[in-house]
Amino acid sequence: MPLAGGSEPNRMKRRLVASLTLASVTVSACATYTPITLQLAPQSGTVRLSLSGDARAQSFGILGNQIESIEGEVSSVSDSAVTIVAREVGHVDADDERFRGETVTIPSRYVVSASRKKVQVVRSVLLAGAITAGVIWIGSSLGGGDVGPNRVPTPQPGQQ
Repeated sequence: MPLAGGSEPNRMKRRLVASLTLASVTVSACATYTPITLQLAPQSGTVRLSLSGDARAQSFGILGNQIESIEGEVSSVSDSAVTIVAREVGHVDADDERFRGETVTIPSRYVVSASRKKVQVVRSVLLAGAITAGVIWIGSSLGGGDVGPNRVPTPQPGQQ
């Protein structure tokens, strides 16, 4: 006897689809970057700082060296330095590296530009929907839609 809300396998399928949708929104969030002045950075949320060529020769503590950009939340700006809580660092000739909020102070002379990150919610949801629809289509194409708890698979011609 099915419980309210459907049978257990159907509930599991719905949970799987919901989980995949959430994961795809998280992974595929579309974002744009808008240039801002360095003085506006502390009020702008997530910011990307692009660093000069001279900064690449410098070591910035745990973040290392050969850094092209740093993304995170700016906590303070002065005439001489910018303090940022780093979440992601772009290195020269390497993949971006993620951090868990490492605070670092960058001399202002090394900061070439600052950009505010803005997530495009509508585009992200549409992309996540397309990814989820693709997963569902692939699952049903592989036979997931023809077999259920109350259905017996029908043998194909020549398979007996």
